[in-house]
Amino acid sequence: MKIVNIMNFVRRIDERFENSTENLLAFTTEQLRLVNEYDVDNTFLLQYDVLCDENFLRLFKQETTEKTELGLWYEIVEPLTSACSIPYRSDEGWKWDWHIIPGYSMAYKPHERELLIDEAMRKFFEVFGYYPKTVAGWVVDTHTINYLAKNYDVSAVAICRDQVNTDAYTLLGGYFNQAYYPSVNNIFTPAQSKECQTNIPVFRLLGSCPIHNYDNKKYCSEEFKSLRRKTVCFTLEPITFMGSTESTIRWMFDTYYGQESLGFAYAQIGQENSFFKSKEQLFRGLRMQIEMLINRGDVSFKKMGETGEWFKRTYPDTTPATAVTALDNFDSVDIQSVYYDCKNYMANLFRFEDKLFFRSLFLFDERVPDLYLEDTCTTFDAVYENLPIVDTMTCPEEKKKQCGLTVDENAVPFTVHKVSDGVLEVSFGQKSVTFFEDRIEINTDRLIWNKDSTRADVLSDEKGLLFEYKGSAYRLDVDGVTTENSDGNIIFEATGKTITLFPKKQ
Repeated sequence: MKIVNIMNFVRRIDERFENSTENLLAFTTEQLRLVNEYDVDNTFLLQYDVLCDENFLRLFKQETTEKTELGLWYEIVEPLTSACSIPYRSDEGWKWDWHIIPGYSMAYKPHERELLIDEAMRKFFEVFGYYPKTVAGWVVDTHTINYLAKNYDVSAVAICRDQVNTDAYTLLGGYFNQAYYPSVNNIFTPAQSKECQTNIPVFRLLGSCPIHNYDNKKYCSEEFKSLRRKTVCFTLEPITFMGSTESTIRWMFDTYYGQESLGFAYAQIGQENSFFKSKEQLFRGLRMQIEMLINRGDVSFKKMGETGEWFKRTYPDTTPATAVTALDNFDSVDIQSVYYDCKNYMANLFRFEDKLFFRSLFLFDERVPDLYLEDTCTTFDAVYENLPIVDTMTCPEEKKKQCGLTVDENAVPFTVHKVSDGVLEVSFGQKSVTFFEDRIEINTDRLIWNKDSTRADVLSDEKGLLFEYKGSAYRLDVDGVTTENSDGNIIFEATGKTITLFPKKQ
């Protein structure tokens, strides 16, 4: 199945700009008329203060068609906290604040989070006569999604793409794109068991580039860096270079929808209305995206809530394995990239010129709690992450060239195909890497793992590697011989035709 969600996020006020409410309303009106023009299914997510503004409500009650779903954009604003008799602690004195404190749910005590989401849902029902099927925000805490699952018939939740210390939050090592069922202990971690699973699928927003989203411009050509000095977001957001340039949009859609995905290909397009000052670029980009997808003919436009219901029908018991495959690069640099996600781990196999290596590999452990499950966030940067085995982005700058888990230093271009449900094979020459939900089989003589490839503490033993990270112990067991060389690298050598890696909870 190939699905796209057009999802626009609506704020009433953005106090970084003059006359913001007037501009936000005018811009949202144009966004709504654009999707009406193309007559495709879409979703608008409304912030609480929008639900209190008669001008915005008149727009949505008069100009939406049956093609538009209305849902809740869940950032915490002063009118919401005031309705719950909770202080709004904006250092700027604003009524909407993009900082974690006070703008996101993890900045509040668990019982306050229940009051806030109840009030937001109550107000939505008061205005429209039904509860929203979709609730989304750049970050949503675990207690809130568990509370939604117990008390409201929500079909889908969505959170931001992976990013590090951007806009006051870090999301690192998550399920890369499509959707997953989260752990009751951590919204950012897929559950491994039914007992520990929250049955609302969590989708990832913004359509991340599978080559450059992880570490931005590290692997871009000098020509591209010079041409696009200000590019910081490699996503389908139409406000970005990638999301507003015909060639890169086409490449992204060919990558997401034309390559192997293991059965479920997905992207979210659209934009928050705070970018009204760049509306010419935004509408040009969004028009191109919609028209390209219509012309493809193989992608279904769906409302976000309907996508969540489809996901629950199609994968009723557990998170599926999915992939995002980039067999070429829109830039001149010779790169290929494959993301494999399942309920147990995520991995990114990356070829840069002649070197094939794991750029990232994170273990999922449903037992590891959200830092804010019972405590409030008191820091500028809220952090959500999984357990790093390989994480080349955060290794020391002077070590970056050596970092990673190297598979082949003279690699040829690879091909990718689905072996069976949940099993993905990457073939290069006479060698291959095969992803299973419980292991990774690598047809090679040896692998090289650099110690600087993770922030975790690491010990090697005869079975592989033992990790400890922020109080969690986990392993990478290896079917092969493990040795350490004088450079501090760990060498895995095959005893047969393959080396098998088993990312494991301890």
